Amino acid sequence: MSFDHTAFTAVLATLDADEVARQEAEGAHPTQLFRELLGTGLAELAVSGAPGSGDRWVFCSSIAAIAQRWVGLAESLHYQVLSICAFARWGSPEQHARYLAALHAGELIASNCFNEEHAGSDLAAIATSAHRQPDGEYVLDGTKQWIGHAQIADILFVYAKTADRGLAGITCFLVDAHAAGISITHRPKTAGAGSLPSGDIRFDAVRVPAENVVGRVNRGMLAGDSLFTQGRLGVASCALGLARAALRRAGDYAGEHHQFGRPIIEFQGVAFPLAQVSTDIAATAALLREACAAAEDGRRDAQLLAAQAKLQATTTVRRATDAAIATLASRAFDVTEPVLRWASEAHLLEIVQGTPEIQKIAIAAQLR
Repeated sequence: MSFDHTAFTAVLATLDADEVARQEAEGAHPTQLFRELLGTGLAELAVSGAPGSGDRWVFCSSIAAIAQRWVGLAESLHYQVLSICAFARWGSPEQHARYLAALHAGELIASNCFNEEHAGSDLAAIATSAHRQPDGEYVLDGTKQWIGHAQIADILFVYAKTADRGLAGITCFLVDAHAAGISITHRPKTAGAGSLPSGDIRFDAVRVPAENVVGRVNRGMLAGDSLFTQGRLGVASCALGLARAALRRAGDYAGEHHQFGRPIIEFQGVAFPLAQVSTDIAATAALLREACAAAEDGRRDAQLLAAQAKLQATTTVRRATDAAIATLASRAFDVTEPVLRWASEAHLLEIVQGTPEIQKIAIAAQLR
C-alpha cells in the first residue's frame, strides 16, 4: 500500500484544538483517528522505503505535522510503526502472514515491552525471563513497567532473558496481550500526552509457543537494536512538530498583545528568544532529514545522526515551550492555553528513547 498524502492531509485537517484538549484531559486514546491515519499507508513509509526514496523523511515530516496538532496521537502512531519496523525485518513469513497487514492498518495495536524497574537504559539488566519447557513452549515471568499502549494492545513484543549472557541472552517474543497469566496495572494519566495510555504488564507463567519467537533465540537485541535508530527519529519528529506549535503560538500572541502602545514582538526581549528558537527549529529539521537519509540508505553513521537528531530536537522543543511560556506570561496559566501541557510533553520527549545524557553517550561512542 502506497502512502496517500491527500487522504492523510484530509484526516489531519479534522484535528480540532478544542477536541484535542478535551481528549487529553480525559486521557482518551483517539483510536479511530489512529486507524484512519494508518489507513493512509503511513507505516509503509518507514517500513518499506527504498534507499534514496526519501520515504523515511516523508514519514518523519508526517509525524511532525501530527505532533504540531496532537503529540499524544503522533507518539502513539510512531510507537505502532516502531513495532512494525522491527517485526517486518525479523518476523517469520508465517508471523507476517498472520499479523503484519493488521498491524499496518491499526486493526491490531502493538506494544514494545522493554522497560523494567531496574532495566531502563541498561537493557542488559532485564529480569523478565522465559524458560523453555519439555513440550517446546516457553513460560514467561516478570513485570514490564511504563509500557505504552499497555491497556489497548492486542500484541506484545516482549524482550525476556533466555540465557545469563547479558544482551546476548535476550529473546523477543510475540505474545497475545489477552493470554492467560497477563495482568495490567494502569498508570495514572501523565501531565502530557495523556491520550497515550501506559501501564505495567505482569507475566505470571504465561505460555508462549516456540513459533512466537521473533528472530532467533538469544538474539532478540538484533530486533531491539533496529528500534533504537527509528525510535530516536520518531521522537525527534514529535519534538520538531511540538516546537513548531509552541513557536507559532508564541509568535501569534506576541504579534497581537500590546504593551506601551505596540505589539510585544517589537521588543527585543521577546523577539530575540523567538528568533533563536526559529533558527533552532530550522537546524533540527535539516539534521533530522539527514538522519532519515542515513537510516534509509543503511549508512554507518545512521545511529550517530539519529542520536544527534534526537538530542537536538528535544533540546529545541524545551527551549520553544519555555519561550512560549515566557512570551504568554500569566496567560500561559489559563486553562484554555495548551502551552503548559506542551512543556510537560517536551520534558517527556526528552526522556523517552533515552535522556540527553544517554544520547551524548551514544554520540561520544561514535567519535572514538
